[in-house]
Amino acid sequence: MKLQLSTWQEVDAYLKRSKGVVVPLGSTEQHGPNGLIGTDALCATAIAEGMAERAGALVAPAITIGAAQFNLGFAGTISARSSTLIALIEDYVRSLARHGFERLYFVNGHGGNVAPAKAAFQDLYGEQSLAGGKTRLRLRIRSWWELPTVDRMRRELFGDWEGMHATPSEVAITQALYPALIAAGPAEPPRRLTPEFLRDHAGDNHYDAATHRRDFPDGRVGSHSALASAAHGARLLDAAIADAVVDYQALLEEK
Repeated sequence: MKLQLSTWQEVDAYLKRSKGVVVPLGSTEQHGPNGLIGTDALCATAIAEGMAERAGALVAPAITIGAAQFNLGFAGTISARSSTLIALIEDYVRSLARHGFERLYFVNGHGGNVAPAKAAFQDLYGEQSLAGGKTRLRLRIRSWWELPTVDRMRRELFGDWEGMHATPSEVAITQALYPALIAAGPAEPPRRLTPEFLRDHAGDNHYDAATHRRDFPDGRVGSHSALASAAHGARLLDAAIADAVVDYQALLEEK
């Protein structure tokens, strides 16, 4: 069930049986020489819609603009400031909570969104704490690549060449979704990332756009996207949906 394709009466009826809603959270940014600019939002939306089918959940509209300033050196990238994204998530949650939704599960497709989303969650909880009350509101953000079966699968398929950005796993999912739009990636692998780089830049904690374009001129950050295939993408997508449904059900049942 999609919020955008429902009437208000249908949403009202849904709330009588469930207080949960799934929110895709993505980004609009370059994804290397053969990845789609909308990859992060496309992956998150496909997983969220698969969850809705399997779990009878409601999917809210995707947030498709994320915090991605480091990719502004590449044409087509649209970035929001972290403060803007925090404010948007807070208003988004307040709006749904006003109608009676209590459990919001954010399916995340972009590492740079995690810190702003968690900051927004703490602001929302803090409003109740400072007022001396408590809330039934429970918020969770889960990056799809961190789901247990998916994490194991992508490491088995791509090893160290999964990298950090324009990953073969995310390109593979978009290949499965839009096979006619994805060209073959460069045969040559990118520069391999060091353990220190992975540690220091986890969660898309990158420097400015000019530095990022200089260090990663074709947009790949340690990711050999040519290893991706539509068959890999179909497997990863199915695993992500299955894992996320379990995680979402746990959130619904949390006391």
